Amino acid sequence: MLILADAVLEAPAKLHRPGRLRIKGETILEVGSHLQATPGEEVLDFSGLTITPGFINLHAHLDLSSLHGSLIPGKTFADWLRQIIPILPGLTPEVRRHSIIHSSRKASHSGTTSVLSITSDLSTLAGLNSTSTRVWWALEFMDLHGNPSPSQNLDRATAWLSRHPATSWHLALSPHAPYTSSPTLYQELGRLASEHHLPFTTHLGESKEETDLLFGNTGPLHPLLPPELKREDFCGNTSSVDWCRRHHSLPSHPILAHLNELKNSDVDYLAEIQATIVHCPSTHQWFNRPSFQLNLLRAKQIPVCLGTDSPACSPNLHLDLREEVRLFRQNNPKITHHEVWEMITSSPARALRIENKLGTLQTGSWADWAGWRIPPDQDPIESILESHGPAEASCVAGRVNRHDFI
Repeated sequence: MLILADAVLEAPAKLHRPGRLRIKGETILEVGSHLQATPGEEVLDFSGLTITPGFINLHAHLDLSSLHGSLIPGKTFADWLRQIIPILPGLTPEVRRHSIIHSSRKASHSGTTSVLSITSDLSTLAGLNSTSTRVWWALEFMDLHGNPSPSQNLDRATAWLSRHPATSWHLALSPHAPYTSSPTLYQELGRLASEHHLPFTTHLGESKEETDLLFGNTGPLHPLLPPELKREDFCGNTSSVDWCRRHHSLPSHPILAHLNELKNSDVDYLAEIQATIVHCPSTHQWFNRPSFQLNLLRAKQIPVCLGTDSPACSPNLHLDLREEVRLFRQNNPKITHHEVWEMITSSPARALRIENKLGTLQTGSWADWAGWRIPPDQDPIESILESHGPAEASCVAGRVNRHDFI
């Protein structure tokens, strides 16, 4: 298949104008300006569009979009948990599946082609047949009420995945957070992730309440935990990162969501294990949290990517990464459009350890892209990130979709 466009942005410093993209299956065979159709080759004409790598959302909860507007913003994290815990039993697998389908479609309309989505309910996935985006299903585990059987559930999910070979789905592993998942569970999931070459992600340092709990103080989170829970590790930790270090809880290359609570003493360890941090600006603002410590992380060259988190704690209903970009740059005006572009393309691809497959449109990478109608005399990266209109087309694993809007 040959794709014709006004321009193809192979990488930030490599723009082909006009743009030509040759695809076979889910793989890009060639990219350039002078490719010609071969006899019998299918040709798709996207005149007027600029084709770019699709965005990668490194932290989302696709199955929670139905909770948008149901919870009161500006509350503490513990107050938010008190609001959401009674609602969760009403999120049936059908409701969650509808949320996944709706959220992935809206995300694709805003240029996202890959999502790392936390999922705690395997029964939701059982009835799912397709999504508009590529998805890493991060199987979430807690052991507040006994052994969650990570190996068995991973086997179930792997078998389910094998029954859907035509989908662009992958697996990841995710202990929920230190206050709901023991060091033993973290260690087991880290071992499984390393053994099966799966991404490992977790919520970490999300709130001061978590830090207080790990330090040994009985604070607002404590009453939300089972009264019979005995955790000897809930004492003497200076931060959630310190808890991870002391208990050998993280494998190498972890993807850590939020990390709003961070100490100077944490960054050396994060650099040592080659962690990637995912910041979710809309959620950060929703909770009125203190400034994200970007400079502390950048000083140690610790990668920071952007995610949307959940519409249950964010106004970003459509999981539009451009909204997160604009809010992030509003709070960090020295960060250029080109720097933040990497935070939603090449950096998350490296975090997933597939930088030769995603975040670029180079030969050999996966054919995951978005098509934008932007002025030809403008910097395409800045123009796209500041735009509010939808992408007019997208492609995931070589499957092209023209977006129709009224």
